[in-house]
Amino acid sequence: MTLLKCYLSHYTNQLIRQIRYKEACVHVKLLRQHRRHFLSKQQIVDVYPQIIVDVPKISLNRIQLDYLSKSGKSIPFFYSIISTVNLFLYIDVLIRFLFQGPNYIRSNQSSLHSNKHQEKHVQQEHKSIMNVITRYLIREHHIPLTATIIREFSQHLEASLHQQYMIPLSYLNIYRTRKEFKLMKSIQHRLQKEKYILRETDKSGIFHIGNSADYEKKTEAYRQKTGAYIELDSNPLWSVFDKVILLLNDLRSKKYILSWQLGKMMPKRETAQLAYLCFIPKPHKAGTPLRPIVSSMNMPTTGISKFLDKIIRSIFDKHARSTTIIDGVDLIHRLEAYTTNGYLKPKTYLCTFDITDLYTMLPQEESLDILIEFL
Repeated sequence: MTLLKCYLSHYTNQLIRQIRYKEACVHVKLLRQHRRHFLSKQQIVDVYPQIIVDVPKISLNRIQLDYLSKSGKSIPFFYSIISTVNLFLYIDVLIRFLFQGPNYIRSNQSSLHSNKHQEKHVQQEHKSIMNVITRYLIREHHIPLTATIIREFSQHLEASLHQQYMIPLSYLNIYRTRKEFKLMKSIQHRLQKEKYILRETDKSGIFHIGNSADYEKKTEAYRQKTGAYIELDSNPLWSVFDKVILLLNDLRSKKYILSWQLGKMMPKRETAQLAYLCFIPKPHKAGTPLRPIVSSMNMPTTGISKFLDKIIRSIFDKHARSTTIIDGVDLIHRLEAYTTNGYLKPKTYLCTFDITDLYTMLPQEESLDILIEFL
C-alpha cells in the first residue's frame, strides 16, 4: 500500500510538472506575440551589435545569428547576487566583467547541472571571492585572517551562494535555459560541420565567424613573417617545470631567497600548462588580419614573472611616470598641464605611431641587459 501511494504521488507530481512546463511554453508564446504587436505599433527597433560573418555561405538561420549577436561576452549568473557583497568586491567585479564589452546575461544554468556539480561550483565561487576579500582586508585595513568579521562574512556569502544556485527555478526560466542550450548546441554542430571558427573580435568584443582554412593560412603567414614561433614536435612542459623547481630550490639552498619568496614563485604541478599561441580577428582592418596572443597564465615560470614584476614595477613607475601616459584620463590631465605651462601652441603637432609585432620582436638577451642597467 505504501509503495502504491509513493507511485501515485510521484506520478501526480510528474504530471503537474509537465502541465506547468507546457503552461510556461504557452506563456512565452503569448509574450512574444504581445511584444511583436507592441513593437509594430510603437515602431521601436532593437539595437545591438551584429555578428560579423566573414564566410561566403553560412548555414545558421536568423534566430541563431541574432542569438550570437546579442550574446557577445557573457556574464556568469553568479554576479546577479553582487549586491550581497561589499563595495570593494563590487568594484573588482565591475573591472573584471562589466567593462569587457557587449554583455549578455545568461539565464540561470543550474537546471542543466546536477546538485553535485552546483555544490562544487558554489565552493569554487566562495573560495574565489574570499581570496579577494581577505587580501583586501589584510592589505588595506590590516585585519587578521582569523577575525570574526571575516568568518561571519564567509558564512553569509556561502549561504547566499547556496540560495542563488540551489533554489528551484520557475518553469519559465527552465524553458528559457533549455531552449538556449539546444540553440547553442545546434550552432556548435553547424560550425563544426562546415569547419568555421567563432571568435570574439579584437576591439568591439562581438563575435566573428571565419573559415578555419583562412585562419591556418594567416597563422602560417604570420609565423613565416616574424620567425618568432615554431611548431613543437613534443611537449616540453615537464622538462621546463623540473628546471624551474631545480632553480628555485638551488636559490633557496644558497639563501638567495627566503622561504615565503620560494612559496610565491613555486609552480603547482596540478595547474601547470604549456604556453600556447592563439589568434583573434581584427575585422576593423582591411583583410581581417589576426592578432596574436600568447597565453602563458599557467606556465611554470609565471610565478617568478609575477613576483619580479611586483618588485620591479614600483621602481619603474617611479622613474618612468613623467614620460608614461596610463590611459585617456591621464592624457587629458597631461594636455591640460601642457596648456597651462604654455607649451601647446598653434604649431604644435600631436603624433602617434604603432610598432608592428612589437612584443615578438623584442630581443630577450638585450632586454635583460637593459633591465640590469636600469636597476
